[in-house]
Amino acid sequence: MVDRNRPKIGVTTSPKRGDDYYLTYGRAVEAAGAEAVYLPPGTRTLDHLDGLLLPGGWDVDPALYGEKPDAKLGDIDPELDETEIRLFKDARQKQIPVLGICRGQQVINVAMGGTLLQHLEGHEVRAYGRSHLAHRASVDPASELGRAVEGREIQVNSLHHQAVRSVALGLRQTATGEDGTVEGLESDDGLIVAVQCHPEELTADLPWASKLFERFVARARRR
Repeated sequence: MVDRNRPKIGVTTSPKRGDDYYLTYGRAVEAAGAEAVYLPPGTRTLDHLDGLLLPGGWDVDPALYGEKPDAKLGDIDPELDETEIRLFKDARQKQIPVLGICRGQQVINVAMGGTLLQHLEGHEVRAYGRSHLAHRASVDPASELGRAVEGREIQVNSLHHQAVRSVALGLRQTATGEDGTVEGLESDDGLIVAVQCHPEELTADLPWASKLFERFVARARRR
């Protein structure tokens, strides 16, 4: 018998990263009451799934937003880009809730017509650990992120060197770093929620991080 209270959340993956990289995302989803379903490159649709999580990972191919590669562009994975953009568009058509994390936020923005900063200095500080709180971000309290935070400011980790440049039509900025970096995006219909930081690494320590996943799973359950 299918457990309707335990929605299925698709988590996109790449074998170039290795399976272990995605386990933290899966654990965060499952701790919030859902079942994680790992989706390899080439997955065509989200049939039988209730939510889509786009995780961190490689840089997004700048050709997708009309730019040539910067000298400091990192590794790209065109097959993963294609798969995630296809699945994101499938989610929008089927009104399936989406959570984007780091690269996931960038993929969402590019898929909807926005652009990225190909390189930011000083934002990739994983040498201090993936849960190291690197800086503050202001949060729109009326946003979905704000409801999880229950406040106007959070401390976030920072494991990226790319970020959103121009926000795509259909999205609004919901969190801003101290230097102006776009730290959160959401859609007006509430089905897209994205953050630049990595809350999957913070669920054991910060209540807002676990609530963000719980609220995402709740949206998938209502579907």
